[in-house]
Amino acid sequence: MSPDRTITTKEAPEPRGPYVHARQHSGLVYVTAQIGRDPKTGDFVKGGFEAEFNQAIDNLEAILKASGSSLDRVVKAQIEFVDEDDLDSMNRIYGARFHEPLPARTSFGVAFLWKGAKVQIDCIASLA
Repeated sequence: MSPDRTITTKEAPEPRGPYVHARQHSGLVYVTAQIGRDPKTGDFVKGGFEAEFNQAIDNLEAILKASGSSLDRVVKAQIEFVDEDDLDSMNRIYGARFHEPLPARTSFGVAFLWKGAKVQIDCIASLA
C-alpha cells in the first residue's frame, strides 16, 4: 500500500485557499476540483464553457500525472456546471477525454462556482 502524501504541481493552477491539489491515501488519489484556469497565468482561459472544461480536465490530468496516476485510472468523477445548456457539450468533451472503462460519474447543475467559473471537475483515481 502506498504511503499517504499530498500532491502539488506547477503544471496546475496554484490553489487559492487552504487546500492541496490532491491527497494520496490507501492507493487512491483524491483530486481537488479544477476549473478552467491557465496554470501559467492563473486566469480563466478564453472561449467559454468548452475551453474552460478542457482546461479543467488538463489541470486534473497534470495533477494525476504528478501523483503517478492518469485519466485512464479515474474511477469516479464529479462535475458541476452552471448552465444547463452546456450539458451536451459537457457530455461530448467528457466522452472524448475519458475512455473505457469509463469512470463512475456524478454531474449536476449549480447556481454559481468560484469567481464565475462555468464548470469544475474533481475525481478519485487509483495509483495502480
